[in-house]
Amino acid sequence: MVIRTTTLALILLLMVPLSLMAAQVTAVADRDRLTEGESLQLELRVQGSPDGDADLSPLDKDWDILSRSRSSQMQIINGSFNRSLVLSLTLMPRHSGELQIPAICFGGDCSVPLPIQVNKQAATSESGTAPLLLEAEATPRQALVGEQILLKVRLLHRVDLAQASLSDPKPQGVEAEIQQLGKDRNFETRRHGYLYQAIERRYALFPQKSGTLHIPELQLDAQVPAPPSHFDPFGGALKQVRRYSKALDIQIDPPPGDPGSRQWLPARNLTLKDDWQTHPPALRVGEPATRTLTLRASGLSAARLPELKLAVPAGWKSYPDQPSREDGDDQDGIIGTLRQKIALVPTRPGDVELPAIDLDWYDVTARQWRHAHLDPVLVTVAPAASGTLTPAPPAPPQPVPPTPAKNTTPPTSAAAPQAMPPAGAPAAGYWPWISLFLASGWMLSLLLLWRRRNQRPKPVREQAGQVADAREKDLLKAIMTASGNNDPKATREALLAWSRRRWPNGNQDLERLAEICAEPLSGELERLKEALYAPAGRAWQGAGLAEALQSWLKQQQNRPQPDMLPQLYPGRNGRSLSNRKD
Repeated sequence: MVIRTTTLALILLLMVPLSLMAAQVTAVADRDRLTEGESLQLELRVQGSPDGDADLSPLDKDWDILSRSRSSQMQIINGSFNRSLVLSLTLMPRHSGELQIPAICFGGDCSVPLPIQVNKQAATSESGTAPLLLEAEATPRQALVGEQILLKVRLLHRVDLAQASLSDPKPQGVEAEIQQLGKDRNFETRRHGYLYQAIERRYALFPQKSGTLHIPELQLDAQVPAPPSHFDPFGGALKQVRRYSKALDIQIDPPPGDPGSRQWLPARNLTLKDDWQTHPPALRVGEPATRTLTLRASGLSAARLPELKLAVPAGWKSYPDQPSREDGDDQDGIIGTLRQKIALVPTRPGDVELPAIDLDWYDVTARQWRHAHLDPVLVTVAPAASGTLTPAPPAPPQPVPPTPAKNTTPPTSAAAPQAMPPAGAPAAGYWPWISLFLASGWMLSLLLLWRRRNQRPKPVREQAGQVADAREKDLLKAIMTASGNNDPKATREALLAWSRRRWPNGNQDLERLAEICAEPLSGELERLKEALYAPAGRAWQGAGLAEALQSWLKQQQNRPQPDMLPQLYPGRNGRSLSNRKD
């Protein structure tokens, strides 16, 4: 019996500290009535040591937790240990009505539920007297597939904003492309006699199918000064507020008529310009000229503008570049611009008319089809600078006077008749010896002249030919180096320098050089021209050109030089040799 009494007393002594250490949880809200879109401050105050962390999941039904903070304090007074914890929450109601802040538990320690009255926001927002408003406006409310819908979202406030964030529109019901236009605009406006500061953000929407386009309400979260309360009796605190715009529905209709009959370009305005319309350039056979076409559309993005196709006369060559696209905007929405550059190479001289350019588009304002037109352009193509390629005629031989022999006596005419001594003169005496000496000198002079003739320097014509051959070899080496580096511009310059050396009387270009040379060299020259005039970034391999040029030179070495006439050179009988193959 004594043992049972002792055990019971010990249990009671152990339970007393546990009851004294149990935590006490209290929920305190800064107010019990608020308007939809306004936040409240909730403090969960814990005295003692709780069994665990706070379980906030019951709040998810009716409340959004915008922010949270935590502070704790420990005190020891007269040997007594005291601990306190404060968990501060900023809550935003998800809807209006009689709501409740449910019991929040820290392990086994829970708070008492709090009733909260949330009034609807519509009455004050529609009257335009609320200090913070969010508006959404779409134009037009009935549109065609692909037509621009201009969405304007405006934040109006009569209170200071410490921070604000706006959700992006997310169209539903119909697939649509969306693009924000420019920067936010700031201005002042009045609503029902009140002056508001306004921030406007604009979007361009392009529906891709017919149906009903639904734009859900947009959400604004902002921080504004809070009135004094028992949490902050001196004021200066901020409160979190939330505003919603009205949801919008837009009817999307299909394009009128047969959608496959022509390209569908719905726009408010469309213009087509050509830099050759007013000032056509001076053209020359074989020389490239760049033509720039500009397409500008109001109410269409640049990505939706078509690439322009340009027809060229027969025999001309066209090298279109990749079009550049750029988006701008004005007060009515987006403005798309496309610029198309095309390199044109004429191959025949004379007056040529470039065809007109036409483009159909749909005017969404007048609800009718329109036509963009560019008149034909008359240009004059001049012949090549120096006509056709002709081989240089051989230089006439330059006679070199013989060099007189050194230390020799000028020859005398031995056959000339000698003066006869007068009758009665004495006999010759030494005269035969003089004659022998003169004859020997004459023979020696002939021998020295013959040797000098065999040892004289080569004619200037031969030396000039050797120098020319050396120069042409250097130019050929430059061609091989440039083509080996896959450099089309350097290869072109080296080819032109080499052709000027080989045919000095012509001002050569790649067009005429390709006409002189046979396949495969002419084909490689055409590919080189395409690489020069084609869009930047296209790779060119010069190995084929180098191999074709070496093969062509070998063929020319095996042919007699007098018969090497260019294709465009008139024949000796007056007939054209344009079909002749090298």
